Amino acid sequence: MQTECDACGARFDLVKGGVCEQCRRVLCARHLHGSFVRRLQVDLGATARCMACRAGRPPPTPTTAA
Repeated sequence: MQTECDACGARFDLVKGGVCEQCRRVLCARHLHGSFVRRLQVDLGATARCMACRAGRPPPTPTTAA
C-alpha cells in the first residue's frame, strides 16, 4: 500500500514509513525515523515519533485553500 508523505509529498510504501504517534502525520522513513538506527529502535519497541516531535518542534500546520 502506498501513500504520500505529509512533509515532502513523496510517494512511499507504508512498510518503509509510518505515522508519528505524537503529531499523527503520515511520513516517509526519512521524515519519520531520520536514520537506520532510529528505525531499528522503533522496530524493537521504541515510540514512533517523527524527527520534528523528537526535537521539540511543532509540526508545520497544513495550509488550506479558501
